[in-house]
Amino acid sequence: MKKIIFILSFLFICSAAFADVLDDWADFETSLRKGGISAAEAEHQAKKNVPKLAKFTEDKNISENKNWVFPVSGFSKTNVKNIKKLISAMSDNVRETKFLDGLEFLVQPYLRLEIKYSKEQIKERGKNVSADDKNKKEEADVLAANNAIVIYVKTGALNSAGGNAVWLYNPSQNFFIYYGILRTVDVKAGDIVSAGDKIGTIRPVKKGYELNFAVLMYGDDEFTLFNYFEEML
Repeated sequence: MKKIIFILSFLFICSAAFADVLDDWADFETSLRKGGISAAEAEHQAKKNVPKLAKFTEDKNISENKNWVFPVSGFSKTNVKNIKKLISAMSDNVRETKFLDGLEFLVQPYLRLEIKYSKEQIKERGKNVSADDKNKKEEADVLAANNAIVIYVKTGALNSAGGNAVWLYNPSQNFFIYYGILRTVDVKAGDIVSAGDKIGTIRPVKKGYELNFAVLMYGDDEFTLFNYFEEML
């Protein structure tokens, strides 16, 4: 009985400790977006909080999926209209992502994926969709680009900068995966997701969809951009 009590107590303590880590990250993220901390303090907080995330995910068996999943169901990187601009922007900003500059991060050019139907998809939709449904605009599922744990969720923010947002974390190389301007969110902080799992939805725009999306890597005390397109099929 004592052994069982000890085990349960240990599990409770570990669970509480991990909750504290997520709470600390949420507080950090909120402070960034509200402009409540200086750049120097933001760097200090990152140095303190990222190692905590890495430590508390050691036993979660969250490996990196070799092939990254395109973040919107039914599409691939070939559907990204502005892919050349995105790659160029990622290259230009690879050493200066603006993540620690709060709201400035949310307006960076490498965030916005402009997703359009291909000619083949338009033809296929014409064959398989009834005349009444052709003009209907359906929400699209947003997918986890890799195996990860959900470390931050912001909802009820459709009209604020960045809108509804989700951050995923993969400890293999300290990957931070960002999703913004979501219509709905289907995950909560602490959830573990696999590549391809649904995390939310986005609403349609003319001829396609838009999603704020980025992958950052943390190393040498700074966040840098990761060109996820190179890892996607």
